Amino acid sequence: MSRLLYIDCFSGIAGDMATAALLSLTGAEKELRKALKGLPLSGYRLSAERGTSAGIAGTRVHVNVSKGKPSARCLPDILSLLRSSSLPEGTRERAIRCFRLLGEAEGKVHGTSADKVHFHEVGAVDAIVDIASGCFLFEFAGAPKAYCSALPGGSGEAWSAHGKIPVPGPATLALLTGAPWRFGEGEGELVTPTGAALLRAFDVSFDRPPAMTVRGVGVGLGHREIPGRPNLLRVVVGDPVPGALGRNRVLEVEANIDDMSPQRFELLIERALAAGALDVAIIPATMKKNRPGWVLRILCPEERLEIVSASVFSLSTSIGLRYHACERLTLDREVRTVETRYGRLRVKEATLPDGSVRPVPEYDDVKRIVRSGAATFDGVALEVARKWRR
Repeated sequence: MSRLLYIDCFSGIAGDMATAALLSLTGAEKELRKALKGLPLSGYRLSAERGTSAGIAGTRVHVNVSKGKPSARCLPDILSLLRSSSLPEGTRERAIRCFRLLGEAEGKVHGTSADKVHFHEVGAVDAIVDIASGCFLFEFAGAPKAYCSALPGGSGEAWSAHGKIPVPGPATLALLTGAPWRFGEGEGELVTPTGAALLRAFDVSFDRPPAMTVRGVGVGLGHREIPGRPNLLRVVVGDPVPGALGRNRVLEVEANIDDMSPQRFELLIERALAAGALDVAIIPATMKKNRPGWVLRILCPEERLEIVSASVFSLSTSIGLRYHACERLTLDREVRTVETRYGRLRVKEATLPDGSVRPVPEYDDVKRIVRSGAATFDGVALEVARKWRR
């Protein structure tokens, strides 16, 4: 089972705080400095030191940049810089994804394409180093399954290259649509665009994390003092408790349909799943005036509601959807590959509450083998069971 990482945004998150917290957790300062030598940037110096905020000790990171007027960079410039780097592959790809997410969010805010966005603050040397460092340390920690707390929204206003902007910043909100916020909590800007982009690049879930055995804690400190609270970001790494049930919340979206050819459901299901739906069911039902019809039932994450709904409206005759939140329990699961005489097959392993593991071969892989005529469904199942036990 893969490790878990819980990101506790007690006082928000910024790029330097994420780097500091992960550095505090991993202790990989030497490895980080070596990796950053592969970044084709000059004129900066990374410093890491122990410090305190409101009496709590942690690590504080600062990227000292040589004096000079910072130049704005476009997304293609930054992506070209990262692609030409000799950063570790996982770090490079995650940093590229991070800036793509930033570009898309900024483009949405400014009404332009991502490639035409001029990065000011987040295109500066220190922001590039912060993101590359955060991505390296996340990979160094094993790229664990990450969960995140609710986010403090802060209050007041912040300064940008365009002047004053509300808090949280427009790009930050665009990046973290679907995340739980506590608006008005804290003073000033607590969640920055670079911090928000790193959360998305880490593929964090805002669901309640499963039970874990804690193996390490890292504390990253910010650079300003916040009245009444320490300015810190805490990360906790641990191993999942075998058999522990996960808890999360999803939306159940439904529509009654009685005036559509059922042939459309094939494409509708395909599009809904591609839009982020977790499951789609079509249930026969009797509608008003005894007309035969169907209940379309979809499970989806809260943040995918609009996209999934758009796929339903575009491919069905429905003119309305109803939805409500559902709490669900899930078994811990992971997918691994098994070598068989029929080739490689993916097997989903679900850990039951008693600690035993139930393997289920991936249907698409089994179907491929059966369709080739190499074996029957039962034959593949027996072969996978035999190889999996080994």
